Amino acid sequence: MDIKRKEYSVKDLMSFNVVTVDPNTSLDEAVRIMLENNIGSVVVVNEKGVLIGILTEKDLITKVIKGKLDLKDLKVKDIMSAPVVYVEPDTPLYEAVALMQSKKIGHLPVVKNGRVVGIIATGDIISIAPEYLELLRIKKKR
Repeated sequence: MDIKRKEYSVKDLMSFNVVTVDPNTSLDEAVRIMLENNIGSVVVVNEKGVLIGILTEKDLITKVIKGKLDLKDLKVKDIMSAPVVYVEPDTPLYEAVALMQSKKIGHLPVVKNGRVVGIIATGDIISIAPEYLELLRIKKKR
């Protein structure tokens, strides 16, 4: 089955305002930042601005809440996902969607020349290019 869809690239849908934190940021501070910015993840960068991890709502649920850990006792580096799966801005959107599906991730940093330049999330894809949902359904049936 062929899906008629615009050929988007990641740069067409990515958010350019990427919220970053240091790996030594306290987890409660990172959660506060996520809530204040109404975002589902923060990108973790080192002192040179290089991507080293990502902290997502899923990390918080699976590692903190299920593990009954205290936010105040932890740093971002203790539970962030690393190494990070990422794409470049010119990556075709269908490739990014396939990668997100295969890795079971909802947030994908966008990196150019070693620097984080954006992020794309499942919600971005659903709201702007819903035809890609059908692509995911077809792949799941195979």
